[in-house]
Amino acid sequence: MVSPGPAAPPADKPPFTALSEARDSGRARALRLRLILVVVAVCAAVWLSALFDALHDRSATLAEAQRQYDNIAGALAEQAARALQATDLILQQAALLDPDAPDATSERAMVPELLRRHMSGVPQVRNLFLFDPQRQLRLSSASSAGSNPDLSDRTYYIAQRDNPDLGLFMSEPFISRVTGDPTFVLSRRLPGGGDFRGIAGAAVDVGYIRRFYQALELGDGSNVALLRSDGRVLVSRERADLEAGSSPWLDALRVMGTADALHMTLDAPQAGPMRVSLRRVAGYPAVVVVGRSDHAILKEWREKTWTNVLRTFVITALAAVLLIAFLRQLARHERVTAQLHQSQKLEALGTLAGGIAHDFNNVLGAILGYGELAIEHTAAGSSQRRYLDNIVVAANRARELVARILAFSRPGVGSATPLVLQQLLTEVRNLSAASLPARVSVEVQAPPRPLVVAGDPSQLHQMFANLVTNALQAVGASGRVEIRASQVDVETERLCTVGRLRRGPYARVDVIDTGVGMTSAQVERIFDPFFTTKPVGEGTGLGLSLVHGIILDHAAALEVDSRRGTGTRFSVFLPLATGEPAPQPAPLPAPTGNGETILIVDDEESLVQLAEEVLAGLGYEPVGCVGATQALQVFRAAPERFDAVVSDAIMPDMPGTELLAEIRRLRPDIPAILVSGYGGPDLQAQAAGAGVHMILAKPLRAAELGESLAAVLAGRGQRARSASVAEDAAGHAVSSNEGIS
Repeated sequence: MVSPGPAAPPADKPPFTALSEARDSGRARALRLRLILVVVAVCAAVWLSALFDALHDRSATLAEAQRQYDNIAGALAEQAARALQATDLILQQAALLDPDAPDATSERAMVPELLRRHMSGVPQVRNLFLFDPQRQLRLSSASSAGSNPDLSDRTYYIAQRDNPDLGLFMSEPFISRVTGDPTFVLSRRLPGGGDFRGIAGAAVDVGYIRRFYQALELGDGSNVALLRSDGRVLVSRERADLEAGSSPWLDALRVMGTADALHMTLDAPQAGPMRVSLRRVAGYPAVVVVGRSDHAILKEWREKTWTNVLRTFVITALAAVLLIAFLRQLARHERVTAQLHQSQKLEALGTLAGGIAHDFNNVLGAILGYGELAIEHTAAGSSQRRYLDNIVVAANRARELVARILAFSRPGVGSATPLVLQQLLTEVRNLSAASLPARVSVEVQAPPRPLVVAGDPSQLHQMFANLVTNALQAVGASGRVEIRASQVDVETERLCTVGRLRRGPYARVDVIDTGVGMTSAQVERIFDPFFTTKPVGEGTGLGLSLVHGIILDHAAALEVDSRRGTGTRFSVFLPLATGEPAPQPAPLPAPTGNGETILIVDDEESLVQLAEEVLAGLGYEPVGCVGATQALQVFRAAPERFDAVVSDAIMPDMPGTELLAEIRRLRPDIPAILVSGYGGPDLQAQAAGAGVHMILAKPLRAAELGESLAAVLAGRGQRARSASVAEDAAGHAVSSNEGIS
């Protein structure tokens, strides 16, 4: 029994609202994207600048090192030229001391002393000698020259003997038989016409030159060497032993050719790439090599680069932190704005729910009322009685669903009572199985031991019904939905998709379908109000929003596992209760009347007729009026005729509260009952101001209406008896006063 009520807003958002929200969302995304791009561009520019500087510094460091080695090689080549020139000069002077020459001025015994005098100003020369085995000429500046007199197997002797026009010859390094130290020899033929008369030789101290090279501070990984023009190493700063085998500098000498100077990058077997400078010793068959590995050259550059990298990283990290902080602040602002929008949505949804509740309650009222009337006229145990019982059960569930929709914007557990989960799941399965396609099945698997949980039965029924309905819609025309219940013990706390699991026993219910599944992006949004994956017109996006609220209201948790093509699993965790469910009381018959006249007011004629039939069956005399105007006319005609008034809350010509207030002005003692499908604090305040004794929620059952009428009529009788006693007492007092007077 209900009136149309306020006009309900359309289910879909108005185009301008959707467009405005899309525009605002687009602006926020664009702002976030622009900000991210700007910060990324700045960070990229900083890193590119650091990279450019690092590469530029690397090239500059290598180039500067190459110039330094070129200068050092040139200086060492000039020094080697002067040293070799001084050695060659005393060598030529020693050749003139041949005691067997025709114009000799020195005796053989005096030659060693003269040789020592000639070499005294040339520190790199360790031994100055004259040698000719045919003439037994073995004169040397060394005091131990006689220990190894035979030098005829030395290359410098053989070369001079076999090549009359050789001139100055520079030997390979070897261990001197005279001094026992590493040395190489510069030799010339002794003058004497066309016949070979022996050689004059100067043994150069390799250690002396090596110590000179070691005094140069070129850093680790560097190399300094004096080479013969064929690549043979004469002096190496890095190696004290004599190098045998092929020279590591042959490739560089081949590239140098006949040039006087060369710098290049050489691949060393162990050191890797090296910067090498070669400079030819002017006038002599020798080359000075100075080089250092790139790895060693770039040591300071690497340290500087790492410092720059660290500084750049700190700058970019700070920029990233600031960006994240700003984005979090922006997200917080968007979240607050979204909450404001959400509250506005819920407010609009409340208005929508009010209109839906009024319209839906008209249908439910008729279904429930006529169903109960039909049950009274049907034999118990018949198939028709079973069908009618299921209709009434479904109507009562729908009644509770309307009440839950009205409470959507103010969630909360209505009445938490212990209940057996298996019974609830079986009822959900039976209701959902009534309209299943032929190739869709719903199976329930539950343990035999009852799983007792505490909660609002209507809310839990609605939650599982929504999950099963979603699963059935996901499988379409063919598939399987499984409802599995079990007991689990949670040992560690963890967050779920909705809610948080704490340690303790839980009843776990899995709703599993074989549908198409969802993407991760869809899973993140399925609990948002008005979000749906169904086509337009096939879903409102409110079902899982209600599930979300019910889960949180019951301190439960829900986990969602879904992938495209593999179906979806919703796992609900409800804390197990320690109490036992209360037994369902047997339905009591509705209280009957004694012929009292009841004024029935509603703007729906069919509901007025239904109420008249129900009240007549309960022993009342109903008088039905369609609309408030007709009801006022009927009541004004005979106010004392009626024993109670039952009125709808919202009617087009006059609200029920105003009607009842007007009726109680005409007759203040009449009991008044207000019926509404959309209650709330405002309606309760208005009803209290109108003197309403009781407010009932639509749709009404016959028992509820009968109990309410019996209660208000009983209250009126008590008030009438109290008033009669008061009048008798007052009359007795007046009589006493008269007697006294």
